[in-house]
Parts: sequence; structure tokens; C-alpha cells
Amino acid sequence: MDSQAQHEHQASIATSSQTPPRRDTVVMGRQDYLSVIIRLTGVELYKLRRRGMSKVLLIVGMLLMVLSFVGIALPALFLAGTPARNWLPPHCTTHGQLKPPYCLDHPANTQDLARAEAQKQAQLQQYNGVLGLPDAINTITQLIQFGGLILIVILAGTIVGGEYNVGTIRLIYTRGPTRAQFLCAKVGAILFSSILGFLLLFLAGLISSTILNLVIGNATNLDFVDATWAWHFLLYLLAQILNLFWYGILALTLATIGRNSAAGVSGALVWWVLENILKGTLLLSAPLFQNIIGDILRQLPDLFISNNLEALILNQAAYVFSLQTAQLSNLHALLVIATYLILFLGISWWFNRQREITN
Repeated sequence: MDSQAQHEHQASIATSSQTPPRRDTVVMGRQDYLSVIIRLTGVELYKLRRRGMSKVLLIVGMLLMVLSFVGIALPALFLAGTPARNWLPPHCTTHGQLKPPYCLDHPANTQDLARAEAQKQAQLQQYNGVLGLPDAINTITQLIQFGGLILIVILAGTIVGGEYNVGTIRLIYTRGPTRAQFLCAKVGAILFSSILGFLLLFLAGLISSTILNLVIGNATNLDFVDATWAWHFLLYLLAQILNLFWYGILALTLATIGRNSAAGVSGALVWWVLENILKGTLLLSAPLFQNIIGDILRQLPDLFISNNLEALILNQAAYVFSLQTAQLSNLHALLVIATYLILFLGISWWFNRQREITN
């Protein structure tokens, strides 16, 4: 009797410890490694979309783009509203030292006004090099390389640092997926944010420059577009996105090491500034050494990440804007960039794997 009661007691415990049936409304999805990373990436993007800071950064970036082009076009807008009579030569009676055709010895006629209008349009046409295509694309991407880089660094730094700041990192690492999957999800979120952010800022700049160029009276000319140009233009955009993505990964790594957003944001920006300063210093000091030291100083900037990112962009800009190519080849730049990405992602993975997060 005692053994039968004990058996029934154990059976009741086993039944009560079983996992309760899941509701039909709960969809778990596939549990393979890649599917989990994709769903976690969606979660990271959802968090970014719900944060007010993400919206503020995007609005600031787009306003920066629009206001920059308004500032560039402001002199042309005033010029377009100026009457053509302002381009007429002065009257000879007013400036006795001048003689025709440098002054008018008669009332302005239709031909005089037509020449004045042509001079005005020629002056306005000079702004077509900044606001018109394809040169406006160069202006847009330069603005993104500065303003967009700062915005993506802030966003990437908070993706990781925010988890440490509010303490949710401990909860995340107890949910089931591995730490490597969570890291891959954050990298995927940074990549998606780099692509979407660049495209939105680029479209904002392109629309602004086109509208302003039409307002001042310059027509849009697309005769330069062909299959070769379109291919190199696509590669040019991808190189620009890679530039943003790298600095996002740099912010992610430094935020992981420092365990807060400030370390990621400030560290990435300091890296960007110091690397450019060091590059200029090495190039200036190399001629002082006429030996192997000078050769090493001249070659060191070729290993800087900013130089290789810039080379990748310039090699495509040579086809898009008819400029000179960079001294570094695309293969050299891609190998160096890939090495940096693998190195810093490996550092992030190691710190995530080894770090104790109970406190």
C-alpha cells in the first residue's frame, strides 16, 4: 500500500511538472540558428523604431540635409529674383570715363535687356554644378559622410550600451538564444539602419537639390546616365553605406567593451578624428626621414581604415563624377576593411562570451 501511494505521488509530480500546452495564438517560428537571428534582428529594429531617439536622429539628419542645400542655394535664389536690368551696363553720362559697349549711351532697348538676361542666366548656371546632377550627388554624400556618420555612431552606440545602462543585458542573456545570436542581431540592425538611413538622407538631399535647382531656373539634364554609369553609381552608393556600417560596428565594439553608450559614441568619434590627424601627421613627417623610417611612415596610412574606405569611394567616384582614382586599389581596400571588420566583430564576440553579467 505504501509503495502504491508512493508511485501515485511520483506520477502526480511528473504530471504537474510537464510544460503546459501552448496556445494556438502563439507562433514560435523555426528554431534553426539563422531563423532565430532574423527574428532577433526584427526585435532590435522594433526597439529602434519605438525609441524616440531614433526618430529624432532621422529628423535631424534630414533637416541638416535640406537646410544645407537651402544655404548653398540661397545666393542663387536672391539672384533669380533680381531683375535683369541690374546686369545692364551703367549710363555713359554717369560714368564719363567709360565708353560703349562698357556703358549705355542710349535708353535700354530689347537687345540690351536680352543680353542682360543672358548674363544673369549664365551666372545662375554656375550653381548647376552644385545643385544639378551628377555633381549634387557628390555634395549629398559628403554631407552624409559627416552628419550621417555621427548619427549612425550615436544609434549604434545606444543599441549595445543601452542594454548595459538600464540593466536589460542580464535579462536578454537568459532568454534562450546564445550570446553570439544576440550579437549577430545587433550587427544586422546596424546594417539595416545604415542602409535605410543612408537612402532616406540621400533621397532628402536629392529632392532638395533638384527642387532648388528648378526654382532658380536650371533644367535637369540626365544625358550622362548610361549602363556603365549606373553600375558604378550603385557601387558608389554601396561604398558609402559600407563607410557608415564600419563606424557603426566600431561604436558597437567600443560600447561592448566599455559597457555603456558613451564609450561607444565618444570612442568612435575620437577614433575618426584621431585617425585623420595621425594620417596628416605621418604624411608631413615622412619627408623628414630619407631612409626606411620615411618609407614606413609613408606606407602606414595605407593600413588606416579611413584611407581604405575613402579609396573604395574614390575609385567609384572616378566613373560617376569623372575624377581621378585613388592610389589604393579596390582589392587592397576590401581586404583591409574586411580585416578590420573581422577583428572588431571578433573582439565584440569575445567580450560577450567571457563577460560575467550577474552584477
